[in-house]
Amino acid sequence: MNSQLLELIFLSEKRKNLILFLKDGPKSISEIKESLNVGLVAILPQLKKLRENSLVLKSGDVYSLSPLGIAVAGKMQPMIDVLTVFGSKYEYWANHAVESIPDPLRKRIGELANCTFSEPPDRTRLFEPHREFVENLRKSKKIKGIASIFHPLYPSLFLTFAKRGAEISILVTRPVYERTKMEYGTELSEFLKFENASFYVCDGKIELSYVVTDRFLSLTLPFSDGTFDHKEDVLCFDPVALQWGEDLFAYYKNISQRITEI
Repeated sequence: MNSQLLELIFLSEKRKNLILFLKDGPKSISEIKESLNVGLVAILPQLKKLRENSLVLKSGDVYSLSPLGIAVAGKMQPMIDVLTVFGSKYEYWANHAVESIPDPLRKRIGELANCTFSEPPDRTRLFEPHREFVENLRKSKKIKGIASIFHPLYPSLFLTFAKRGAEISILVTRPVYERTKMEYGTELSEFLKFENASFYVCDGKIELSYVVTDRFLSLTLPFSDGTFDHKEDVLCFDPVALQWGEDLFAYYKNISQRITEI
């Protein structure tokens, strides 16, 4: 989209909403007024501008998108989703390494449009897993997680979930695996015996950490300088974001080795 078209669409909330509303098909002026909760005085000038720029057609009191408008509308929602993700907490995204997300999933980052953020832990729990994170894990029946850092509480935590019958898959980097094997070999060996548990090791570069379950997605990105952020996680609960998380796990699983015994 050129700058003139972007300004036409995105500098007016009414015009943006009109195009997205008409994306579903022709609508009468009454339907437009009712659904968008606007009056004639407010909406008619916007419809006129969209018609003058060949985005909207008019037949009687019915309005519809032109072929050009249909093409534009098809590109709008992904852009709006991306702007929603970054705009919800711009300072966070600007200060974290978004590039650590693999390219195929980064191109779909708009699917995290409804994300929220975890509450930073208080000083007495600064290096413990987020309480909200652990509480959501306990309620989950399916768990997939990727760890690029070693946390001494995780081996026993995920072993506990496996014992409870949760379907759990863990994927770690080679350094995390080696330390887990050395310091928590007993727990890892027991974990590998469960049919509902699987463990993978990736020799590729992974800088992010995350968990996706049947309930939520928790994503931890490093700061732009590579420093691990142990205070704040991105949280998502809607189905689209959960599928994004499933696909992220599949991306790394395809380049990882499954470990069945130490």
